[in-house]
Amino acid sequence: MKRYIFIIVLIIIVFFLSRSLYRQRQENNRLSSNQVALFQDISYYRTRDSLSAAGVERLTLTKKELEQNCEALARDIKNLKIKLKRVQSVSQASIETEHIIHTVVRDSLIVRDRVDTLQCIDYHDNYLTLSGCIEHDNFSGYIISRDTLLQVIHRVPHKWWFIKWGTKAIRQEIVSKNPHAQIVYSRYIEVKR
Repeated sequence: MKRYIFIIVLIIIVFFLSRSLYRQRQENNRLSSNQVALFQDISYYRTRDSLSAAGVERLTLTKKELEQNCEALARDIKNLKIKLKRVQSVSQASIETEHIIHTVVRDSLIVRDRVDTLQCIDYHDNYLTLSGCIEHDNFSGYIISRDTLLQVIHRVPHKWWFIKWGTKAIRQEIVSKNPHAQIVYSRYIEVKR
C-alpha cells in the first residue's frame, strides 16, 4: 500500500515539475525572441507596386512589462478608456509623407517699376512642413507630413448593468497623433491556424 502511495505522489510531483519546466521553457523562448526583436532593426522595402513597406519582429510583453517600459503607450491606451488587461495587441507606426510640388500660379497682373522679387512660403509645425518659392508663374516646393498611428486590439466584454464577463467582440482602436490627419479606413482581420 505504501508503495502505491509513493508512486502516486511521485507521479504528481513529476507532473507538476514537468508543467513548471514547460512554462519556464515558454518564458525562455519569449525572452529570447524579445531579445532578437529588440536588437534587430526595422527593414524597409518597396512592394511590387512601388509602395513603401516596413517589417519588424514581434515583441511580446506582459502587462507589467508594458506599464514599466512603455509608459506613454500605456497612458494612451488608458486615455482610450480601455483596460490594459483586455488588450490583445498594440501596434504603432510613424509615417512621413514628402512630396515635391511644381505647379502654375495664377494671379492678376501687377506692373512694377522695380526689380521683381521672389516670393517664398515657409511653414513648419510638429506635423507639417511646407516650403517653396513662386518664380514667374510657377510654384516649386515640397510638403512633408508626419504622423504616428497607434493601434490597439482589445476584448469587449459582455455587460449587464455593472457586471462584465466573457468576450462579446474583439475590437481595434486606431488613433492618429497628427491633428491635421483624418483616419478614413480601417480593417482588422484575424487569421486562424
